[in-house]
Amino acid sequence: MAQLRFMELFESRTRKSRALWEEAKKSLPGGVAGRAAFLAPNPVYVEKAVGGNFVDVDGNEYIDLLLGGFPHILGHSPPPVVQAVKTQAERGTSTELFNELGIKLAKKMQQFLPHLEMVRFCNTGSEATMFAIRAARAWTKKEKIAKPEGGYSGQHDHVLASGISGRTAGSADRPIPIADCAGIPQFIIDNTIILPWNNIHDTVSILKEHAHELAAVVLEPVQGFGMGAIPADREYLEAIRGITAENNIVFIYDEVVTGFRIGGMGGAVKHYGVIPDLGCYGKIIGGGLPVGAYGGRRDIMEQTCNPDADPEFRIFQSGTFTGNQLTMAAGLACLTELETKDYSYIDTLAEKLRVGIEKIGTEQDFKMQVTGIASIFYVHFNDHPVRNMRDKLKDDAAKNYEFSMGMVVNGVYLSPAHTGALCFAHTQEDIDYILSVTEKVLTEMKQ
Repeated sequence: MAQLRFMELFESRTRKSRALWEEAKKSLPGGVAGRAAFLAPNPVYVEKAVGGNFVDVDGNEYIDLLLGGFPHILGHSPPPVVQAVKTQAERGTSTELFNELGIKLAKKMQQFLPHLEMVRFCNTGSEATMFAIRAARAWTKKEKIAKPEGGYSGQHDHVLASGISGRTAGSADRPIPIADCAGIPQFIIDNTIILPWNNIHDTVSILKEHAHELAAVVLEPVQGFGMGAIPADREYLEAIRGITAENNIVFIYDEVVTGFRIGGMGGAVKHYGVIPDLGCYGKIIGGGLPVGAYGGRRDIMEQTCNPDADPEFRIFQSGTFTGNQLTMAAGLACLTELETKDYSYIDTLAEKLRVGIEKIGTEQDFKMQVTGIASIFYVHFNDHPVRNMRDKLKDDAAKNYEFSMGMVVNGVYLSPAHTGALCFAHTQEDIDYILSVTEKVLTEMKQ
């Protein structure tokens, strides 16, 4: 009954969004620009987003826990970034030629990420992982890559296996790659090795077995998108680092989400103290505009990305909007502003939120837990400890959806299919309200 009531409230609150959706479906598949924007029974269309909140076309205000997929660590439309974009827009938006702002942004990243001895910009996080994998293959002259089961490292063919779809094959300790969606060539699957997340013994065994043919291991230090904010164990990363270093396998961190969000501005490298060969970045470093970046060891980057490099090793990487002035201006303003922030603020708020939700769930007799790290979190309706994708698949998906819709109709936008996060614009009052709504929703679900 609770779900029926939540659905009725949602439909009554989002009539304009519903009408827009019906119109949008005539031009856009599903009525949205991308899968992440879709929500059943109809998507919510945004009118305005400022700080930690957004307002939909029906005038409903939400505390935003999606934050555009996490680039908005300062909140939506932070004044320093808005001003930087306005100023730069009058001077040019993109020229395909590079600019001084991009040099400054690269140096700012290197200030906090010293393992980025050299860096290249691109336009999305997906592009960053794609180019990093390409560089790894060129450098090692090997073709296969390994990635953990449940990992999401972009939407290009080479990483869409045994990840966001939740599809599994093989045993938990010896996963077999399976395509995440239609359109992925079989040769891609044949060139992908799947590792069991947070399982050191079997991961090391698999890597040793395939070391002679592996160009790279690519992973998120914290499995995020749709897989429930599951951090890696430090020992797991250390074990992979050891095997890759011994066998000429390029170790790639996908820090598109965790970069400049965990470990303060030092990301997963600072948090874990385990240094990869290459790192991939996005989201936050664009200040809310489309961006990607990858980089790391000088020898790999010079040999594979320098236009003057030996053609036997040189990859192709370019793009009309790569390093465009607007994005570089926004990113530089964002990182400059972040330097003034105390990350313990949002990390503490998120910890209060995680603990508070779990406490309320226990009091209401729900089998639930909240995973996460730093300012990232995910609510699981699951009494089994969630340490990998197969654990996460034991979540009660129906309860997860019901809970999310209950939050949404009470003004807290918590997507049922996406990890949540906080930003510096959120307040203690926001956390108090989210927890009060959590108690209200779980009480209704229980009744």
